[in-house]
Amino acid sequence: LRNFRQRVAYANAYGTDFQVPTQTAAFLCEDSDVCHTLITHRDRKEIHIESEKSRNNGEQNELENDRSFIEDSGNGECPSFVVAILRTDQQPWSSPSSSGSDSPSSELLKMSQALDALGWKKVFIDVRNRIPVPGITMPAWLRSSWRCLDDLIKDLTHRPYRSEDQNIGENGGTSMDTRNEGECVLTSKDLARSTTIAETLHFPLGHTVMVANSKSETYSKLNSQGRPVMDKLSEDMIREVLMFE
Repeated sequence: LRNFRQRVAYANAYGTDFQVPTQTAAFLCEDSDVCHTLITHRDRKEIHIESEKSRNNGEQNELENDRSFIEDSGNGECPSFVVAILRTDQQPWSSPSSSGSDSPSSELLKMSQALDALGWKKVFIDVRNRIPVPGITMPAWLRSSWRCLDDLIKDLTHRPYRSEDQNIGENGGTSMDTRNEGECVLTSKDLARSTTIAETLHFPLGHTVMVANSKSETYSKLNSQGRPVMDKLSEDMIREVLMFE
């Protein structure tokens, strides 16, 4: 994976995917504090591009790549089925020395951190309104006290920037780290929790819909609403190939 110029992970959010759940698809871990920088979300028209003074050339190029990545039909808007696009920065990583703990949770944390260290763009998809089977409203007593990713991002991006806001913590509902004005950063822990929150229960057809499974005529009709998602993925891949120097 490290040999590729770009790494992109598509993940279904909000509990619609049985085959590849969100935490598996985006290798999230509730014990990980790896930072994910928000590139854009579906309620935002443009990504934030900082001034050149605050970024070196390499980082500025990365942000320009971010802008190109989200372009949809040339208008620069995020498609409605994309909850959010985030990125992790590539950084050196080495497995910590063994502390005698080889528990599944410890191994999961190491795997999550090692993959994140490669540098990724993670695209969180919402296909709830594209699943052909209607959802069922979840009783209030079954709902989590955590906010869903849409609401979490909305709260954070509309909150006035303060330089002292380095860690909101558990009481604030997130361990978001704001490193620069206008830049929103969520941890793997935040994403693991907020992408599994939903007010409705859906038949777990999210995976076949997102990949527009068309292995038969019946499947093709059943999953037809997922084609725009795969169209976007194809366009992004072609764009990356054409940008290769």
